[in-house]
Amino acid sequence: MGMTITEKIMAQNSGRDRVVPGQLVWTDVHTVMTMDYLGKQTFNKLHDLGVTDVFDKDRVICVSDHLVPPPTEQFATMLNQWREAVREHDITHFYDLGRQGIAHQIMVEQGHVLPGKISIGTDSHANTYGAVGAVGNAVGVTDAAVAMATGKAWFRVPESVKFVIKGEWQPWVMAKDLSLYIMGMMHWNGHLIYKSLELEGPAISALDMAGRMTLCNMTVDLGAKNGIIAPDEITAAYLAPVAKGSWSPLASDPDAHYDAIYEVDVTNVGPTLAMPDKLDDIVPVEKVVGRKFNKAFVGTCTNGRVEDFAMMAKILKGKQVHRSVNMLAVPASQTVYLESLKLGYIQTLIEAGVAIDTPSCAACAGIHTGVAGDGDVVLSAGNRNMKGRMGSKNAQIFLTSPAVVAVSAITGEITDPRTFSL
Repeated sequence: MGMTITEKIMAQNSGRDRVVPGQLVWTDVHTVMTMDYLGKQTFNKLHDLGVTDVFDKDRVICVSDHLVPPPTEQFATMLNQWREAVREHDITHFYDLGRQGIAHQIMVEQGHVLPGKISIGTDSHANTYGAVGAVGNAVGVTDAAVAMATGKAWFRVPESVKFVIKGEWQPWVMAKDLSLYIMGMMHWNGHLIYKSLELEGPAISALDMAGRMTLCNMTVDLGAKNGIIAPDEITAAYLAPVAKGSWSPLASDPDAHYDAIYEVDVTNVGPTLAMPDKLDDIVPVEKVVGRKFNKAFVGTCTNGRVEDFAMMAKILKGKQVHRSVNMLAVPASQTVYLESLKLGYIQTLIEAGVAIDTPSCAACAGIHTGVAGDGDVVLSAGNRNMKGRMGSKNAQIFLTSPAVVAVSAITGEITDPRTFSL
């Protein structure tokens, strides 16, 4: 019997010919990411191990994303301590204020994750790295510190579940809609916990890297160990100018075993939303058309890429954000910000009445720019909508795509982009 792509990666990086689900493996790690919010703790754990040097200063990646620019004196002090720790270890790739971005965006766009490799990070959405055919996984600070010291981490090989996505993408439907659709299809029933979610099929092959990142990003919110898409010519073209290291493509064997296989025809997927407080309470947009809201947010490691800014600019060009709505858009990195500026997207959004914030996690974690207050109703293109996620527990968060957010921001109520005239 053959192996899935995730099993192959874990076998190759642990020096084995093959692995099977449930097996414990001690694997090589290509890169280890830690960021400002947990970075100092990770370095402290490294010192607790009696280790003073990281295994490879080129492959420990440090990013300031949750707290930049610092919103409070406490966070400013934390950032200073973080910077001191990074300098102490002479880390090569440090993305600090002015060069910053959300860690997962940085890791992919700067070529720190590669197909066939394993990369880990101290943030739950490290699953994003599967977009380029890597095994990306979130770890705690102790496991990260061990990996920083040794270049290795342990895993239990996950069972694999395959989603075959066929059909044709419809106008105004984005990868985020498919992600939410799958969330509603599977629900939080425990079946996908610690599974490797593999996405393939003609509709996946048609996606650009931004859409693939969105899909893999949200697999963690289904309980998955990792999400992964086998590399192809789109992956190769994306990585060609940025890859920090060599790589070879891998794919699942035709006779690989899957715990389950699901088929989705994306032709039948329309603009989709998650209702407040429950990520798996999924409805098509037409079920909530007309619902008023007062805050709109597009950004995060899920939907803050150039392609998302292009969609918003296409919709908002020559239009105005409704007077009852405050809209915030946050590029996922300085690279995204600069490219969106060059292409005119930022100017279009500003002219439409959108506030633009410097690249960061911003309101997503509820600790920085654009947090929600009591009574706020937020239409967000982020990744989570539980009570208190973006600030007040007395706020409501609807999750959806950048297209739905942008169209709805014009009307001041949730609107189906398929019915909107540009």
